[in-house]
Amino acid sequence: MTWKIRSAYQKDVPKLEAFLTKAGVSADGLNDFIENFSLMENQDGELKACLGVEPVDKAGLLRSFVVSPQIGQPDLMLLFKRAFLTAKNQELDELYLVTNKMSAVSFFSGFGFEMVNQSELPQALLEKSHIKQVLTVDNSAIMKIIL
Repeated sequence: MTWKIRSAYQKDVPKLEAFLTKAGVSADGLNDFIENFSLMENQDGELKACLGVEPVDKAGLLRSFVVSPQIGQPDLMLLFKRAFLTAKNQELDELYLVTNKMSAVSFFSGFGFEMVNQSELPQALLEKSHIKQVLTVDNSAIMKIIL
C-alpha cells in the first residue's frame, strides 16, 4: 500500500487527537507544536501513523509516536527521517524520547538513539508534563540522539 507523509496543520488537530486517544496516548499540548508533527496517511486520508517533535530550548522531545499495525519498518524509517529533518529545521541539537516499553528500546536503537540516565536530561525537558508522567511508570527508558 502507498502511504503519504506530510506535515500536520491546525485543521488536523481533531483527527490527530482522536487517533492518539484511540491509541491511549495523551494529546496534551498538541496545539502548541502541531506544525512539528508528521502524519502518515493512506490514500483515503486515514491517519495510520504520527510522530511529533516538541522543541524545548536546543533539544527536542519526540512525542506521540503511534503506528497502525499495517505500517512496515521501511515506512517508519521515512517517518523518523522526516522528524529528524523537522528537528534540524528548528535548529535543535539533540532529540530525546521516553518510553515505558522496553521492547521498543532496540527499535529506537536502530535509528541511532542511545540510552541515557535521567540526570542527563536538560532541566527544561524535566519540567515537561509528558516527561514527568512517563518517568513515574516503572521500567521507563530515556533515549537520546545527537543531530
